[in-house]
Amino acid sequence: MKTWMHAVVIAVVLGACLPLQLSAGDAIDEYVYHEMQAKQIPGLAFAVIQHGQVTTKRAYGLANLETGTPVQASSVFEIASVTKPFTATAVMMLVEEGRLQLDDPIGKFIEHTPAAWKEITVRELLSHTSGLSGGGWVEWEGSPLLRITTQQMFADIAKRPLLYSPGGDASYSDPGFFLLGMIIERISGMRYAQFMERRVFAPAGMENTRILDRRAIVKNHVSCYELRDGQLQNDRRVWEHELPSYFGMLSTVEDLARWNLALDQGRVLKRETLAQMWTPTLLKSGATARVDGEPYGLGWIVDDLSGHRVVAHPGFTGCIMIRFLDDDYAIVVLTNLDITSGPAHQLTLALGITAQLRPDIAKLLPH
Repeated sequence: MKTWMHAVVIAVVLGACLPLQLSAGDAIDEYVYHEMQAKQIPGLAFAVIQHGQVTTKRAYGLANLETGTPVQASSVFEIASVTKPFTATAVMMLVEEGRLQLDDPIGKFIEHTPAAWKEITVRELLSHTSGLSGGGWVEWEGSPLLRITTQQMFADIAKRPLLYSPGGDASYSDPGFFLLGMIIERISGMRYAQFMERRVFAPAGMENTRILDRRAIVKNHVSCYELRDGQLQNDRRVWEHELPSYFGMLSTVEDLARWNLALDQGRVLKRETLAQMWTPTLLKSGATARVDGEPYGLGWIVDDLSGHRVVAHPGFTGCIMIRFLDDDYAIVVLTNLDITSGPAHQLTLALGITAQLRPDIAKLLPH
């Protein structure tokens, strides 16, 4: 992960150099508290999965600064783009069932698509190689709408020109994963939230995971914050999307740990399907599709550390999920500070915690 990790490796190495007299547990706490203070992170929870079980699970800080409510392992975070691997999973379930194929044109499932979209395939939506632009919001007279229907979102995307011909390049595209949500609804005959609950969350035992509904009262819901001019304030990304298939999951570290175990045990998708998702996509030129500098598969960043395969996905709200496929190790880090103000602190934390627990993996990091 040379490009993705270089920005945080120095911080990880320095943060890992804690006094030797501390136990591993104490060292992790010391490291996490230091990072939270340095980066003004209000609250955080993480879980580590290895040897077929959750081996470490901890929570720190505050879920809500106004009420002083502490973060717990059961606290429900908004996980933003960590949603994308789950939407991709739903699509691949339909592929396994023979209800669609990756190279089907999206016009087969979505009506009234622009002529420019004629060659866009399901695979290209999943791999960010469709040519669709990146933004996932709708503006009215210069300001983002707070409530966005599926039809409004589709109409807004449809009027935007493609950035490049489908399969010709790669660039991060929220609209692509919105359209995947439309395809899931069309094929399944269920609303996206209903499909995800029945087909994805329930089989994995994710009892406290749901699709975002701003009207709903969610027990243990964590407030999200942003840092501007050195001051914490409430995050203002409070859109209500009818179809939030690119960013709209709420979950806990406990549920996301269950998800990783379900993947390991083949309870959600076949292993050969996961292998397909965790293989870098090739552009039509034969070059590897890179999103923000990193190879991208189908709904996952996929990379290599000295011959060790790694897959991951971050989220804007300060969350990340990383799986070291060849090393029996996965880590989920959820924070409630978004990344408006700078580099992805969640990656720094995930690698720093990993350096404490698995020095063998830490040795693989680029220096």
